[in-house]
Amino acid sequence: MRHDGFVLETAPERVRGELTRWFLEIRPGVFVGKVNVRIRELLWERVAASGESKGAVCIYSAPNEQGFEMRVHGEPRRRVADFEGVQLITITPEPEEKGGCID
Repeated sequence: MRHDGFVLETAPERVRGELTRWFLEIRPGVFVGKVNVRIRELLWERVAASGESKGAVCIYSAPNEQGFEMRVHGEPRRRVADFEGVQLITITPEPEEKGGCID
């Protein structure tokens, strides 16, 4: 079974509205559904062109061992890393806040 999804960080309302025409928003910024390749590509172009989202991840079914592929736009905390043909997620740590202590 083929499914698609988008995860957006700080997405503007108009982009979220566009995605909700095709997908269910199961949590804020998390969209899942089933669309054809042409629609998925068109939506991904709109997400990337908006320039207002901090970061976005698109996940879609693919004929590989994992059964899906991912791609990233912007600077999301979670990034896709390829390890010998397997796509995994790496998490960028948030910068630590500097306290009043001096080392």
